[in-house]
Amino acid sequence: MVKKLFFQDFFDFCGTDPQNEAFRIGWRNRMLRLGIVLAGGAAYAAALPPLNLSILGMFTLVPLLCYVCQENWKHAMLGGFVWCMGWAIPAYWFLREIEFFVPFGVAVAQSCWIMLYAVLISLLWKYTVFPLSVNKGGYIARRKFLSEGASVGRMFLFAAGSAALFTLNEWSRSRIFPWNGLEITQYQNIALIQLAAVTGSYGVAFLVAFFNTSAFCSVVTRFKGGGRIVFLSAMGLWALCMLCGHLWSVGDIMRPTWCPVLIQGDLTQRRHPKPGQAEEALWRYVSLTEQARKAYPDCDVVIWPESAVPLLYRSNHYLSLLYRSEVERLARSGRQPLLIGAIDFDNSVTGTPGITNSALLIGTDGKVQRKYDKIHRVPWGEYIPGRRFLPQKLIEAIDMGRDLVPGTDFTPIDMGKGVRAGTAVCFEGVFGYVMRNFALRGANVLVVISNDAWYPRSSEPEQHLANAVMRAVETGLPMVRCGNNGGSLVVTPHGRITQVLEVPGPEKRLELRRGRGFRQVAVRVIEKPRKTIYVRYGEWFMAVIALMATGCFLFAAAEFRKNRLSLLKKVEE
Repeated sequence: MVKKLFFQDFFDFCGTDPQNEAFRIGWRNRMLRLGIVLAGGAAYAAALPPLNLSILGMFTLVPLLCYVCQENWKHAMLGGFVWCMGWAIPAYWFLREIEFFVPFGVAVAQSCWIMLYAVLISLLWKYTVFPLSVNKGGYIARRKFLSEGASVGRMFLFAAGSAALFTLNEWSRSRIFPWNGLEITQYQNIALIQLAAVTGSYGVAFLVAFFNTSAFCSVVTRFKGGGRIVFLSAMGLWALCMLCGHLWSVGDIMRPTWCPVLIQGDLTQRRHPKPGQAEEALWRYVSLTEQARKAYPDCDVVIWPESAVPLLYRSNHYLSLLYRSEVERLARSGRQPLLIGAIDFDNSVTGTPGITNSALLIGTDGKVQRKYDKIHRVPWGEYIPGRRFLPQKLIEAIDMGRDLVPGTDFTPIDMGKGVRAGTAVCFEGVFGYVMRNFALRGANVLVVISNDAWYPRSSEPEQHLANAVMRAVETGLPMVRCGNNGGSLVVTPHGRITQVLEVPGPEKRLELRRGRGFRQVAVRVIEKPRKTIYVRYGEWFMAVIALMATGCFLFAAAEFRKNRLSLLKKVEE
């Protein structure tokens, strides 16, 4: 049945007249085909955390391509929408912990990109794969052309062009929704993701997309001719990247030079804390810090997660005064500075100061030595885009009572001993441009302070961690993560997760356990690390991808013109 539903253009199946396509328009058959497309999108979600069935990511696009390449642009758009629902609703299901309707709204918004991709692919297929002589022969000629293996050049052009288009589509989507890209399906494949140091994470996404499109080409040609050669080429490219990545990621174990202590308080989310909740947060982090200093008296710095204590640091409120006095006491009583995530005011000298989500380095004299203000804020969480145009009920449901002010300075925080930490605050740690700017300005280690307490029962913390792994590989820098309720660990420059802060819990993987505790980690920080190609040249690979996609569509446009002129000539005769 699947063969009949998807491949009647491609295979000659028994008992069916190859010229009779009436069954295609039956609503039952169409619904079944769309159900398989939906399953293809669900395979994408299953390849992401928490299931991590990465092999499914290598074939997730095949059902969508099989559907849209047989349809007109309207039905192709429908196929793209259905595929996106199969992916986006499960992949963003964690957002239900904020509001139940949010995953569905996000899925619908993301479908705009996938529907556009589906429409363009349906056009690219017809005018890239089939030459004019084949299109003139209609359905029978196209079927014969594919059954004989098709042209190697045309099949390769379609496979590369459709993969480039999907990658470009993912890149443009990530300007707004930078989460759960195709590259994240491979985040545990250490050898493969080394490619990100050269191309950025979108190089990995392109490789996975190219494997998908070449697999489709091999299926529709019954693994003959051009389809077989394209698929074998994709397998060869995959194997080459794996081999090079394996050799690159094997390195000598070097002596650590920097030993921070990570404090994990495991507090619930407290958007509007009551006085008792704020005091509980403060005393918990103070107590854990004092215990950690006794256990690790020679550590270099003590790190608290994002907004560890839900109070304004520089406020005249009596709890803020208590907060500052305790932090200053801790800093003066030890030999180590503190790096804390805190809500603060910006350093504006005129007008009303804005509120920032910041990382503060408190020196041993109790004073703020360096301050980093979060640059890439969370839309709908830390500020509301178009606030004045939205219904008041919606604002009340998601508003934190303020729009945070973004920072502007990517300068790393000088930790002493030659350590310059590019310090990202939570969500902005998933953005390649943020980490790259830290590296360009001299950072030799990445520090991410996070708070995933918004999502106490879902897979969001692991998805957050998976995105962060790609940033370490892109920059070639070690990453130290300190979370409020999990994910406190070290990510090596090659993307390996190590030195996890262990707490009791039912989860088998230590990095996914939620709980309170502290741990000292040891990191090798090189004074002047060599900049990766991605750091040096940024998203150069996306320029190549854009040129590739443009070239394919120019070829398709030329073929369309040939077909059009041939049809007009035939009509005139």
